Amino acid sequence: MDYDNMVNATDLFFDAFGNYNRFRILNLLRDKELCASELQKELNIEQTNLSHDLKCLINCQFLTFRKDGKKRIYSIEPDAKKLVDGVSKYIKKYESYLKKCGILN
Repeated sequence: MDYDNMVNATDLFFDAFGNYNRFRILNLLRDKELCASELQKELNIEQTNLSHDLKCLINCQFLTFRKDGKKRIYSIEPDAKKLVDGVSKYIKKYESYLKKCGILN
């Protein structure tokens, strides 16, 4: 992969993974499967925003779903779970430094 393609892929990855609500969805699905109404209740976001974020996470292969009657039950892909677990660990480790950075919002 050449540099320009790598930069573009990196930008796309962080656009998908770094979005606040998408990361919250991934975090919620780390330990259990949930349907859209359960995710919406936990996240307190509009259904259209949730649908958009779920579609992105599925298209990027961070999530999968299975049908249970009319419901879709969402689950996190194993590799995405490892990634979210690792990021969450480092967020905790570096939280105080991130808050004191002075450059980040």
